[in-house]
Amino acid sequence: MKIAIDCRLIGSSGIGTFIENVAYYITLNTTDKFVLIGNPQQLKNFAHRENCSIVPCSYKPFTIKELFAFPTKEVNRCDAFFTPNFNIPFGIHVPIYSMVHDIVFLDITGINSWIGRLIRSLFIRRALKISKAIFTVSYFTRGRILDYFHPSVPIHVVYNGVSKELLQYKSQPEKTESYIMFLGNLKKHKGIQTLIKAYNKGRDEGLFNDRLYIVGRLNFRVNDPFIEKLSHDNNPNIRFITDADNAEVYRLIASARMLVSPSFYEGFGLTPLEALYLGTPVIVSDIPAHQEIYRDSPAVFFHTGNADDLADKISKIKKYKIDAKKWISDHYSYEKTAASIMRIIKSDKHA
Repeated sequence: MKIAIDCRLIGSSGIGTFIENVAYYITLNTTDKFVLIGNPQQLKNFAHRENCSIVPCSYKPFTIKELFAFPTKEVNRCDAFFTPNFNIPFGIHVPIYSMVHDIVFLDITGINSWIGRLIRSLFIRRALKISKAIFTVSYFTRGRILDYFHPSVPIHVVYNGVSKELLQYKSQPEKTESYIMFLGNLKKHKGIQTLIKAYNKGRDEGLFNDRLYIVGRLNFRVNDPFIEKLSHDNNPNIRFITDADNAEVYRLIASARMLVSPSFYEGFGLTPLEALYLGTPVIVSDIPAHQEIYRDSPAVFFHTGNADDLADKISKIKKYKIDAKKWISDHYSYEKTAASIMRIIKSDKHA
């Protein structure tokens, strides 16, 4: 079987991490052939594999050029096309397998303009119509897709996992100071405001005296005046880190006293999984996706949006005693995810 895979997002986002790792494990299967579409530099680790060919393509997702100038001739010489997102170029005639990681733009107001919301809705509707199957990363997201769109196409849940880069991470943490860590993009639904209120309350009341590290991106329009003001306040107790590479992020997580994920909405919520893998205590909001993914883990839950409860949980958290790495490998693995995707594509081929 020959499968084309859209790899353009490798190196650029959480979806990029997903497709990089899924493509890595999928292409270990030497009985099939693969056409990887994307930036040759980002795909250089696949170039030596005899079952892989690379087709350069730099068109950004959700653009006019992508829709009309994508290398569909190469795709249509394959038996199937797999894309990690719901942006599907025109002119593809082989069976399509696409993904919807979340529909936050529909569930949370203010994430996009009404035009952006409309465009994404149309892209999803089209993906649901022309795909032979849809993949998503949680039963929560699957349920939201069904609620909004009532599709007839099958929707399969394939979870995220720990990246191969983190699996290979060996450096020891540096215990320079005690700090609480937030990791993620800085959009409003990530719950930064709740975390800041809890942090200030805890320090004011003497519940803890850690610094707060906020690790994320500030080089885009976050649409949240609170976060923009916070980033310019120069509070000596709050440190913003906006340019860390993956190795530095892993070191920061491993050195932190805890990682807090106060989000109001996630399709999966990957950063707590990375922290648990590195042995760092985790506090997460009790949103549906977190409850689905972390209900049997050592993670501590707090009531979403409740700064008082979060401050209390921060002050009382302790190191967990179970083997979190074993728990993760039993539940979440990109190798298992890749195998599930391939099994569905190949079973459809022979149906």
